[in-house]
Amino acid sequence: MPLPTCFHLPNELWCEIFENLPREDLRQIHSVSSLFHDISHSIFFRDFILDPDRLDLATDEVIERLALYTSASIATHVRKLKVSFKFGPGFRSSSRNATAPISPSAVSPLLRSIQSFKNVRILECEFRFGSEVHFDDLGLQSLPNLTELRVVGARLYCPRTPTSSKIKVAHFSFSAIPEIVPDERGEADTRCSFLSALDPEALTSLTMSPSLHCSPGAWLANDSDLFPTFRNLQSVTIDCDGPFLRPVHAFLVQLPALQHLTLTGRFCRSTEFTPTPGCSLPRTLQSFTGPAEYIPLFLADTTCTRLAINACCRPDELYVTLLGTPLCVSAVTDFEVHLSLAGVCTWKAPHQLFAAFPKLKTARIRISHPSFYDGGSGVSGPAETPLFAPAYLPGLPCILVAALRACATLFCVVIDWDLRDLAPCLLPDFVALREILLNGLAPRIMDIGFEGNLWNVRVTRRRWFGRVR
Repeated sequence: MPLPTCFHLPNELWCEIFENLPREDLRQIHSVSSLFHDISHSIFFRDFILDPDRLDLATDEVIERLALYTSASIATHVRKLKVSFKFGPGFRSSSRNATAPISPSAVSPLLRSIQSFKNVRILECEFRFGSEVHFDDLGLQSLPNLTELRVVGARLYCPRTPTSSKIKVAHFSFSAIPEIVPDERGEADTRCSFLSALDPEALTSLTMSPSLHCSPGAWLANDSDLFPTFRNLQSVTIDCDGPFLRPVHAFLVQLPALQHLTLTGRFCRSTEFTPTPGCSLPRTLQSFTGPAEYIPLFLADTTCTRLAINACCRPDELYVTLLGTPLCVSAVTDFEVHLSLAGVCTWKAPHQLFAAFPKLKTARIRISHPSFYDGGSGVSGPAETPLFAPAYLPGLPCILVAALRACATLFCVVIDWDLRDLAPCLLPDFVALREILLNGLAPRIMDIGFEGNLWNVRVTRRRWFGRVR
């Protein structure tokens, strides 16, 4: 592990040192010391992190240092900028008084400094969780080259009457989203949400990752009248639990260019939401990643070619779910699924699942342990979930062969073994399992990949392929 060091050397010697360092080693600079001001060059400040908590400086000292960072010799070289507004417990508001409270004077200079980085392309702003931030305070309209904006932990608001000046970014990411509490604001303080500040013609990718039990739909609903204007939005990633799906669905069905959709039900995937007949996602959808419980709600009338189940499920129940979306299943060529080891070992009809995809070419199967649901779908309790027993392992090879041979078009398979919680003595014999799969699936399936923690196999790389010649 590298240790922080400080050398007091002439600038000329520093220049000679940096000239002999690999360029990739100079891509990330954490609040660079003023010693390097005179030797900055185009690659040295490409990736810049401005975090007062790392500087170990007080407010007045940070303000002095900002004058250096925002000068043309540094700011013009920055392409990726991360600014932290957290001001943790160790931050000192005064260089003379270590116990002085944090004042707004520590935040305002940081906000104004962002406008000096005219050539920045990727900007990440990290705030204290729940802090209220007005979009206009960031001054992002003055950054003409900005293509990606990431905001963490803030309540983002805009004026009640949106202005004509919009923030033109291709990708916007909003993570650690706090919960909206309308009772904390009076009627006169009601504001629009973040969508009203973004240029709908420029935005092509949106990521929303709320905090625990926060509805992303509550933030989207504030700008529901603007949904149809996002005609170029192609990729959407939202962490959304089942109870909050209705407003998210209302947003997605109004995106005519939507191609890639990723949904994550972290804590509760069950839902009583039923889509309105005729309100379906556009036929332009090419890939969907999400829990199996969301498939009937979003894929009923779509023809996506890539389907990924990112939450642990039971193969027999998944097959029943897929039967309700025949149009989608008929077009899938790339399938990824997450199954439990116990669910695979107790698979009642392994020949059904992959045979349901008439055009399937590649499959990726993640097999994990423990065998219970990873987050509570709300469909059934742990008592109804099959538990793993070592006595099931002898039947595992035959089950996998039967499942994969059932698809006549499948030719490439990768199995990711996530069995870190299983004792090494209980792991299957991967060498013997590989031989059985290769022999049972030849000659049609010529490529089988094993990934993961293969504890009883001597491999030098994490990924291990077996190939039939």
